[in-house]
Amino acid sequence: MGKSYLTLCTTLLLSACVSISSTPLDPSFVPAGRVVPSQVKILLAQLGDLPGDDCTRVAVLHAKGTRFTDEGELYDKLREETGILGGNTVFIMAMEDPSSGERIAELLGGRQADRDSDAIALFCSTQE
Repeated sequence: MGKSYLTLCTTLLLSACVSISSTPLDPSFVPAGRVVPSQVKILLAQLGDLPGDDCTRVAVLHAKGTRFTDEGELYDKLREETGILGGNTVFIMAMEDPSSGERIAELLGGRQADRDSDAIALFCSTQE
């Protein structure tokens, strides 16, 4: 029982792990302050959404989670990071699941299969 409990706890902890890296794009952008994550609008490239002409590109974001991480957790972290940077919109360009090869490699003790997303943190002067 001890080993299966430890495995379950490890799985649950890993499922909540999402890391974000950001690269600033516009050094002249001075945020007015943090934006609450719930107020950060999401635009999805896969649905044909496009940022408006009134948007300033704040930073490129890369989110990475385990294969157990769902899209909602990645979206939440991207919103949070965008808000911290002073952006009010996050344009999600891609969301990738781990490939079959990555999953097999993970099972064989290789590198961890992960789910990633690439996005741009934006500050848009008008929002719909």
